[in-house]
Amino acid sequence: MMNAVEGPRQPVVFSQVVDSLFRLTGRQRFDADTRKRLKAIGVDMDQPLLVAYSVPTWRATVGVCAELLHPHLSLDQARYRIGYALTDAYGRTTMGSAVLQLFRMLGWQSSLSRITRGLQSGTNFLSAHTRFLEGGALEVRFEVLPEFHAALGNQSGIEPHFMNGSMDAMMALVGAPFRSGEYQPEQSGLQHTVFVLHRKD
Repeated sequence: MMNAVEGPRQPVVFSQVVDSLFRLTGRQRFDADTRKRLKAIGVDMDQPLLVAYSVPTWRATVGVCAELLHPHLSLDQARYRIGYALTDAYGRTTMGSAVLQLFRMLGWQSSLSRITRGLQSGTNFLSAHTRFLEGGALEVRFEVLPEFHAALGNQSGIEPHFMNGSMDAMMALVGAPFRSGEYQPEQSGLQHTVFVLHRKD
């Protein structure tokens, strides 16, 4: 008997991150029409959250919450704000609190090598690499792990503005001496995103 052929591994965002997003947004903001939109996306707020959600569902859900929280900002600006605030909100969950407590204990320099661990407490498909540039600036490169590329196809697994906000918040939480990260589109690609952080004066 032949074994079943498995498809490509699916990239997902775990439910505790989705729950943190809803807590950040405020569940009272989700009226009947918004709940209907979310259900069509793949998130039924009238049922317990699933264990994990697909990347398209996650990104669309962030978009809906961005509209609710920051209706007067551009979507890119709103995604940045949500990424920043969500890192703090996620830090109040059991899993997030443990990760952030470890980072604070280690200090910002030691924490750089553990960014991937932080990412993988909320997703299964992201990694991060850092290196210092001439003059003391820090380059941070986020990547989708290769085994998930087939499942994503032509869709990017990383939203750069959301990731920028999340990264800036993490750096602030661990006391890293850098200004806000600057997105480097010319060095980024479909499944990787690059930022440069310059030291504060």
